[in-house]
Amino acid sequence: MKTQKLLLLLLCFLVLSLASHAQMPADGVSPAQFLRSPDGQQLMKDGLRHSVRSYWDGQGTNMMAMGLLNDPVARTAWGLSEEQFQRIQEIQRTAPSRMMETTEYQTILEEMRTFLNPNDPLVQNLDEEARQKLQDVRGRIMRLTMKTISESIDNALTPELKQKVKESQLALMGEIPIVSPSTFEALNLTDDQRQKMEGIKKELEPDFEQYLENFANNQMFLTGKLYDEIEKQGVRDIRDPAAIQERMQGVMRKLMEDPEYKKVHDEIQTSGKAFATQFKTKMFDVLTDEQWKRLQDLTDNPPEYIKALLKRVREMSGESEGSRPWQPTADSWQPGDAIPEAYRQERNTKGNFPRPAN
Repeated sequence: MKTQKLLLLLLCFLVLSLASHAQMPADGVSPAQFLRSPDGQQLMKDGLRHSVRSYWDGQGTNMMAMGLLNDPVARTAWGLSEEQFQRIQEIQRTAPSRMMETTEYQTILEEMRTFLNPNDPLVQNLDEEARQKLQDVRGRIMRLTMKTISESIDNALTPELKQKVKESQLALMGEIPIVSPSTFEALNLTDDQRQKMEGIKKELEPDFEQYLENFANNQMFLTGKLYDEIEKQGVRDIRDPAAIQERMQGVMRKLMEDPEYKKVHDEIQTSGKAFATQFKTKMFDVLTDEQWKRLQDLTDNPPEYIKALLKRVREMSGESEGSRPWQPTADSWQPGDAIPEAYRQERNTKGNFPRPAN
């Protein structure tokens, strides 16, 4: 349950940001109206797909950082000063403006404007060919936005903080079932290992595409339920991350009491866990014994900043009851969540590894 809640929390903020830069109509059309129109639904689904793919394609570290840096507990865990945070916020805030000034963005925007009609703000009258072209153009804007945001965050983080974020991403593999070769960069991969991991990624691309399509379809149902409930609580602009975050935990706890919502939620988590286990197992095979030991140590005996961060992530996911600040205790850490236990036992049994090639 915790995995999908956290993933939904991070994706909601990212998707709304992508959708806004992909030109959601504003004149005479409310955000809620647009996001419930067929065009808005398609834009949201595309945003979900591009967000998940960003993790798969190696931008996950920076995207995760963007989502968690907004939380003061996470910033404290990573040792980020308020001054550093303000500087990162400013870089993030101005990144879209800088992107919009580029020739690449302006070219895409001009192309997109040929499909938009002020008399048809919900884009209901396009034929199928034009609709597909508009979808493709918006996808290019989303990818450019994702790339710009990721690069701006990368430029804003110090080398020390980058390493902490990478190590945190490894420890969070049990919380977010989307990993890529870049997830393992904290273990000082060699060029040969990177090449092998990219080969595995390419091999599993068809499985990932199937998982991604099922995920996006099911997630659209969950997201719609989420926004419906948030709007019932008085939030009028569902593009406002701060307004959503204030209500997210309570709303998700309430929605999990809805049998239909819980059924779809559990289906996503089951398929996500299956794909993640398949992918991670192949990635683990590439690690040297020293790197494997380092990974186990990082997950079983993590530094204090990772303990604090994981506790906060689980609180954000709705696992903790109450709203009191977390106080670390000797038994507050549950080891092994990021590594499938069956693989751990096989790898750590003398004579079982390396496994024979298929």
